[in-house]
Parts: sequence; structure tokens; C-alpha cells
Amino acid sequence: MNQIPTAVASALTLTDITKTYPGVKALDGVTVDVAAGRVHAVLGENGAGKSTLVGIAAGSVVPDAGAIGLAGRTYERIQPREAREAGLAIVYQTPALAPSLSVVDAMMLLLPESKRPTRRAAHGWLTRLFSSLSLSIDPAAAVSSLSLREAHLVEIAAALASEPSVLVLDEPTEALGPEETAWLFERVTALVAEGVAVIYITHRIPEVIEIADDLSVLRDGKVVGRGRVADFTADQIVKLIIGRSLETTFPAKAPAPAVDAVPALEVVELSGPGYDRVSFAVHPGQIIGLAGVEGNGQRAVLRGIAGSGATGGKVFVGGEQVSIASLRSAAAAGIAFLPGDRIGEAMFGKMSIRENTVAPSLKIAMPFGFVHRRREYALTRQGIEGLAVKAPHLEVPVSALSGGSQQKVLLARGRLGDPRVLLVEDPTQGVDAGARVEIYAFLRAMADAGVAVVVLSTDAVELEGLCDRVVVFSRGRVQASLTGDEVDERAITGAAVLSSETANVAVAKTGRRRSGRGLLAGEGQAAVLLGLAVALSIVASFVSSAFLSPLSISQLLAAAAVLILVGLAQLVVVITGGIDLSIGSVVALSAVIVSFFGQQGIGLFAVGAVLALAAGALVGLVNGLLVTRLGLPPVIATLVSSIAVLGIAQVLRPYPGGSAGGELLTTLGLAIAGVPVVLAIAVGVAIAMWFVIQRTGPGRGLRAAGSDAVKANRMGVRVPRTRLWAAIAAGTLAALAGLVVYSRSGIGDANAAQALTLTSVTAVVIAGASIFGGSGSALAVAAAGILLQTVTSALSFLGVGLSWQFWIQGAFVLFAAIVPMVIAIVRNDRAKLTSLRSG
Repeated sequence: MNQIPTAVASALTLTDITKTYPGVKALDGVTVDVAAGRVHAVLGENGAGKSTLVGIAAGSVVPDAGAIGLAGRTYERIQPREAREAGLAIVYQTPALAPSLSVVDAMMLLLPESKRPTRRAAHGWLTRLFSSLSLSIDPAAAVSSLSLREAHLVEIAAALASEPSVLVLDEPTEALGPEETAWLFERVTALVAEGVAVIYITHRIPEVIEIADDLSVLRDGKVVGRGRVADFTADQIVKLIIGRSLETTFPAKAPAPAVDAVPALEVVELSGPGYDRVSFAVHPGQIIGLAGVEGNGQRAVLRGIAGSGATGGKVFVGGEQVSIASLRSAAAAGIAFLPGDRIGEAMFGKMSIRENTVAPSLKIAMPFGFVHRRREYALTRQGIEGLAVKAPHLEVPVSALSGGSQQKVLLARGRLGDPRVLLVEDPTQGVDAGARVEIYAFLRAMADAGVAVVVLSTDAVELEGLCDRVVVFSRGRVQASLTGDEVDERAITGAAVLSSETANVAVAKTGRRRSGRGLLAGEGQAAVLLGLAVALSIVASFVSSAFLSPLSISQLLAAAAVLILVGLAQLVVVITGGIDLSIGSVVALSAVIVSFFGQQGIGLFAVGAVLALAAGALVGLVNGLLVTRLGLPPVIATLVSSIAVLGIAQVLRPYPGGSAGGELLTTLGLAIAGVPVVLAIAVGVAIAMWFVIQRTGPGRGLRAAGSDAVKANRMGVRVPRTRLWAAIAAGTLAALAGLVVYSRSGIGDANAAQALTLTSVTAVVIAGASIFGGSGSALAVAAAGILLQTVTSALSFLGVGLSWQFWIQGAFVLFAAIVPMVIAIVRNDRAKLTSLRSG
């Protein structure tokens, strides 16, 4: 531990910070001074204000009052990008990595601009960085394909690479194993030796004593203690955190079982991907712990018992063999499994405490298939009894709860239905000291009631205090079984590390995921769509050779330009997670505006074109402000504006009119080598959009904003501003499509373009863009536009009614929606299988 020098410079000062949320004062005049070259632990229960405090320092949370002193400057509030450029790097408890980005793109957003390599050199630079940190993660992998552990390691790597003067670590070891924790501590020690200030937030008191020099303790939004860590015992620190003494953290253990006692749970020769011939037993009243270096099979075994992945062996509950062929059959046998990833895997974040608690017990909650609110409330209160869930009422969304209260709701769910076996993965991950005591007492009470409790934890101290027996895994097999006095931290860690040949398994063996890195990598969808258009054209030409005549093809390509532009307009909004229902109306308004200038020659037409584009941008601006400033859902905002814009267009042109002169139509219909100029413009716009979205910083921000707005904000993306510019771009592109419409028809018609809104959505869906935001290819949208117009043009030559156009479009949408889902399911299954085998 570092000795406190006689004079230590402040690296970060938070003065009189106050932050209030509706009904809750998260911080109340908090002052914390973090010295350079020292590790400062910020401690407190969940909800004490720790994460809010560091979020304010990092710029992701706006304070109500107070000052932030960083890099010699004082701020009333600071933006994430400003904090990063000023030398502050933060690793959040939940990794701030937008799922739709690649690892390399996420890293580029997280780094200060002065530390970013060029786009061309980024992949090689990141490969070398990961190698120097003993990480084997493919820079081209999608963030969504990473495990929670890998995502934490990527964010830690980004923080280290930024060469910070202040490093904030918010619960950094919750998803890490012992080896990774040691790996992190080595790097923290090296940074401190170089004069870096480290803010360390954790619930693990032994880590505080091991790594920290100073501490500040928060309770109910106020600082209730501060000083040097060396001046406090572990018990004193815990007392400061929870405001009361802990006579005992762990409940008393069960007495040794009788020799002839029938096990409550017996696992015999269980095998599966990543583990082989695993056997152990849990007797009534016992809690058994599963331990080992992360990735040695213990996690896969727990899930195998729960009905996921086991390929051989037997499981007995109460002396009777039960089926674990599936999650459903295991649950029917009385086996309840509570995953460690609460929100991601176990719970419905936007649903209430009540709905989450009774979710697996619907037959009990609603025996006749109808909601019985009184019964649900009774069951929920029964489930959470004694768990002290901190919430004003049972209708609070579970995502709004602290980590400890979320875990208690999950435990309450496990209690309902009278399970015979309770499998708990990482029961206190992200849970404060006070809540841990309640959770330990709950698990012991379940065991005392005859339930076989099996706990998987990476915390050896927790396993020592809670478990009657600990089964240690190595390379997918039981390496040691510790009982009685053998169950202590040193023995558990020793059996896990010294017996394993897979040292550093979690750091050195994170799976490599290859993906193409060529200029047009990932554009297979565009090639497929163009291939379908060509194939359909060939079929149509067999029916009628006139289909491939120069005039027919020229008209097809010119019409396709409109579909390409409206598709691109929709895409830029969809990528941000929204939708624009005003596109057809903007196209009509644009064509109407320019129709007043079309009879006056090309010069005045240019003036009209500028006015039309400005009108489109103005509509986009209004849409963006309605969404970002007033908080209206994009569907409502753009529907309202669509009606208003259409009304304006109809006022301007109650009837079609404003015929263009012949010279103007000839100019606008120019073709080069048989390719209409309007198509060349549309394709050029698509190429430019593709480059911006895939190859620039603003494009990364666009995808991040649509992928996960909260994480994007933490990565430094100004989400509201990004969405506003996307809306403006969409309006401008729709107006450009209106100019093309006028160039083809030669008149302004307020009612001629309404179907283009639906077509724009169709093009985006067929192009494979995620309707939830975060991804999409402009080149694929361009190909989709060409395909849709080919379908429309081919129908008349094939002798098929025009109504079939909508059936065929619907079929394309259905196909485009189902195929990616099937591919994703197959990939996820393969990834899980690979992970289990490597485990």
C-alpha cells in the first residue's frame, strides 16, 4: 500500500455535489477529493449515490448543483467527451459498449481523440494492444457477441489505452474471475506508480483493504466517513456502509448429515459440453458451492442441472431420478434456476416487480388464464417477505431497482412454487453489504426448509462463509470437494488455481471471432438483392423481350432512384432507433414546391430545388425537435408532421399542376451510357451514406445512439443531437426524392407519393436493417430499391395484376424478417455450444 506523502496534489475534486431524482435525493452536498497517485475507494450500499457521483464526474449524469475540478479547470457540468479529453477514463459497472458496434469501433469512441489511431491502422493497433494485455479478443467481433466478462475486459482495455490521469473503476471485478482480478490489480498498481489517481467502487471489502489507500463512504446520498483505509478494520468499514454493526455476516451452517440420509439432490456422472462425469450430492439443510477458475466447466454444470446442455449422466431429486432434457422438464421436476445476468437473461426489465415475481408461477397466479391482480399481489408479497425490497410499490419496473433489490425479486421468484432444488448463479453480484446479509439468510432459510441449494460464485470468501461444502472444478471435472474446516478461502483458491492447467483461462482464452475486414465486408445482403433483381429481369425477358429494351430499363432505373432515396431517408432514422412516417408527405411537398418553378427553365428550377430541399430539412428539424426536446415517440411525432405537411402540399396544389417545360424534362431525364443521371445521383448518395455510417466517427455515433442510447451517452455520443441531425438528413433526402419524382412526372401532385412511406420501410426491412436501431447498410437499401422497382416493372410484362406488387412486397418483408431471426438463433446456439465446449 502506498504511503501518504506530505503533500499530494488533487487529481479530481467533487465539491458540494447535489443530484435529485423524482422523489429521491441521490446526492446531498457530497464533497470528495481524489489525490494523484493514490487509490480512493468510494463505498456504500446500493442506492447510496456512488454510481451517480462518478457518473457526474464522467459527464454521463448532470448535477443539480456543485462543482467538478478536473485537469486544472472547474466545471458546473461536464460532457463525457470533455471529461475523456481532460484525462478521465471510466469503466462502468455495466459496460458502456453499444451492442451493434464492432469492438474496434467501440474502442475508437471510448478513446480520447488524441489517442485514436487512424481508421486504417485501428485494427492492427488494437490487436497489438490486446496482445500486450494478454487478451485474445477479435477487434472485428461485434460487441453483441461478447460475454459480459469480455465486454468488461474491452472497456478496461480502452480505459488503460487512454493513458488517463484519473481512472474510475465502478464494480470492475463483479464479472471477473480471480485471475482477471489479479490482472487488473497489477495494472492499477502500475498506474498509481505513475501518478494516476484511481477511484475504486466495490462492494468487496477485502478488495478495498488490498488495493485502496483512501476511502469515502456514502449513505443516503451523504458522506458519512472518510480517511485512510489503513485506519479502518473490515468490520468498521462495513459498519460505516450500512449504519449498523454486523454481529455476523453469514448465518450458521448446517450440521453434518447422517450417513444414511437421502440426498436432496444427487448428480451422478453428469456430462455435457465443457464438463465430464461430474458427481456430487446435496443433503437436506446443506448449501453446496461450485468454484474454480472461470471457464473450467462449473457454470456449464449448473446450467446442465437446470436442463440446458447435459448430454449424459443422471440427476436425482429426493432419491428419484428426474428428467433434465430441457429447462421445462427440469422446472417440472422442481429445479429452479436463477441466472447471474439478472436483467439480460432472467428478468423483464420494463415489467413491474409483481409481474417479474409471478412470471414462472402463472398457473398459480391465474389458474383460469385470466389476470387475478389480488392473487398476484398476495403471491408477490409472499415471495418478497423478509427480503426488504426497496421500492415504493409493487408496480415499479424492476429495471429501476438497485442491483440488490433486483436480486431479491429474483430470489422471491425462486421461492414461489415450492422448489425442491434452487440453483443460484452469482447470488450477490453487484449487491451491497447489507443486502448480502439478507440474501445469505434467505438462502440458508431455503436450505433449512429442505431445499437443495447450489451456489456458483467467483468470491471465495463468500463460498467460505456461506457453504457447507465446496466442489472445485478444473478442466470440466471435479478437482476437489472441500467439507467442514476445509472450506476456507485459501483452500478454495488453492484448489482452483494450483490444480488447473488453464491458468489465465478467462484472460488468455476469450474466444476469437473472425469476421471479414475488407472494404465491402458484410455487404452480402446487397449482393443477394441485386442478384434477385437480375434473376427477375431475366425471367421477365423470357416472357417479353421488350422488358430489357433500353427504354424500359432506363425507366426502371430512373424510378428506382426514387425508391433508393426514400429508403435511405428512412434508414438514417431507423438506425437511430426511430421511424419516419412523414417521408411520403415530404416527397409530395418537395415535388409541389418545385412545380411552381418548373415552367421557368433550368435556372429557376434550381431555385425551386433549393427551396424544396430546405423545406424537407425544416420538416426533419421539426420531427427531430418533437422527438428529442418534447420526448414524443417517433411514430407519433412523424405521423403528426406527415398530416400537417400533406395539408400544406394540398393547399399549395389542390389539383395536379405546374407542368414542366420540355427542355427541363429533357435535361432532367439525361442518361449517361444508358444510366439515368438521377440513378447515378441516388447511388452516389448511397455510397456516401455507407462511407459515413461505416467508416467515420459520426457514423459510429449514429449506430451507437440507435443501439443503446444510455451506453452511447456514456461513450461520449451526444444522442439527442445525433437523432436531431438524422431527422434533418431524412427530411432532406425525402425532398431530394421529391425532385426526382417531379423530373419523371413533370407535374406537382400532392397525392402522388403517399405510398412511398410504406415502400421506404419495406426497402429498409428487406435490406436487413434492424428495426430496433443500431445497424443498417446504405448499399443494401440501394439494392433493395432496385429490386422493388424491378418487381413493379416486371409485373406488367409478366401479365400479373398490379395488386400482386403488394403481395410480393409483403412476401419479401416476411422473408427478410424471418431469415435473419433464424440465422441469429443458429449462430447463438453455435456460440453457446462453442462456449460450453471451451469451458
